[in-house]
Amino acid sequence: MSDQPHSWAGWARRPFRPISRGAARAVVFLFALTFLLSAGSYWLSVRAVHGEITNRATVVQLCQAGNDSRAQQVTLWTHLIAISQPPPHETAAQKRQRQATITGFLQFVRKVFKARDCTGSFGG
Repeated sequence: MSDQPHSWAGWARRPFRPISRGAARAVVFLFALTFLLSAGSYWLSVRAVHGEITNRATVVQLCQAGNDSRAQQVTLWTHLIAISQPPPHETAAQKRQRQATITGFLQFVRKVFKARDCTGSFGG
């Protein structure tokens, strides 16, 4: 077995032999690289956590802008219905039917364009 080029027999006698100068440089380089990468990861993590507060404020602001837009949609639809003219020669039954349809439509519009809770969802 000792005549094989990659025999483990020599390791039993000298388990702790010194490493070469190139291997020592590689170990030091890898240690320094690991330290720098860990420090960079820590720095990016801290920035991300602090940036979360800014991002949360931005999301709340976007939510509030969406609520403003939704309110404008309700105003628009209400105004369009208010200025629409009833058909000529409308009977009383047709008027009741039209009013019921308008009421149902406005309830639907108010439900679809209901304001969202911007503080509860995002902790703002």
